[in-house]
This record gives sequence, C-alpha cells and structure tokens, in this order.
Amino acid sequence: MKFNQYALILGMSMFFGAGVANAEPSNQLPKTIHLTAQINDALFVSKPDGSSWYDVEEVRALDYKQQKFSTTLPIRVWSKNESFKVTLAQPLKMSNGNYEMPNASITMDTSAGSKPLATGTTVEIKQTEKSGTEFDQVYNLNVKLDAPVAVNGLSTNGSYNGDLVMVFEPVVTAK
Repeated sequence: MKFNQYALILGMSMFFGAGVANAEPSNQLPKTIHLTAQINDALFVSKPDGSSWYDVEEVRALDYKQQKFSTTLPIRVWSKNESFKVTLAQPLKMSNGNYEMPNASITMDTSAGSKPLATGTTVEIKQTEKSGTEFDQVYNLNVKLDAPVAVNGLSTNGSYNGDLVMVFEPVVTAK
C-alpha cells in the first residue's frame, strides 16, 4: 500500500469515529410530559361522550353588532348519589389586557330549571335520570358576556381570554 492509501484509511477512521462520538447519550435531550389521572367512584364530570373535558372553547357574538357573546357547553355528570354540588371557584374574567368583558353570567340548565352559578355560592343539583343504581345526566352550561365599552378612544378589538373554573362535589346521602 502506498502512503496516500494509509492516509485515506486513517482519515476515514477518524471521520467515522467522530460520528460515533456525537451519538453518545450525553448529547440526547430527555423530555418529560407530566400526566395526571383522577379516579373518583362517586362523581365523574365530562363532555357528553364521557371521554374528556373541555380545553379551549369559543364564546361567539350573538349578532353582527358584537355587543353580546355566549356559548353553551353540554356537560355530563355521572354520580352514585342523587345530588351533586357545583360552584364557581373564581369569577369569570375575559380580558384582552386592556379591557374586560363585563356582566359575565353562568347558568346550568337542569330538570328543575336554569340555575345561576356564582363564586362562593354552592348550588345543589338533583339528578333525575337513573342508569341502573347510578345517576347519569347531561346538562347545558350557558355562558354569557357583554362586550366592553371603549374608553379614551382605545379600540376594544382583540382576542379575549379567561378561565371558567368550577368545582363539582358529590352530596353524600344517608341510606
């Protein structure tokens, strides 16, 4: 073999050796996803199909004037007990950073009529639809808001965001 061939072989081995060195575990990027699950054998609240809960929903204008906004979200409540309690954990505040949408109103349609939900006020709902020995019923959750009024000529245009946080709890009944 000639010197040029030795140099080529040596150069190739250094090239492949460097490629292997870059694939070592120290160059890997571990990623973690935090997953949670909650099992409750007394109460389960979900979308009507029973598979999940709402993530991001759009509140829509009622007409072209865009002064009143609303949405209706059907929710399913499964319970071992005839009644459950629901309350707002915090006021609904929809804001774009400059303005807040006023007059937020949240109601839940039940077999006994529409029940207003308010922060700090617990509403007890009696379920009427039985499935075997358990209760399983779908309710409509209604959200209504008004458009903000412009101040000092600032535009009210933009994307408004907020969190609707509710707490559901079972009502223990004596047997």
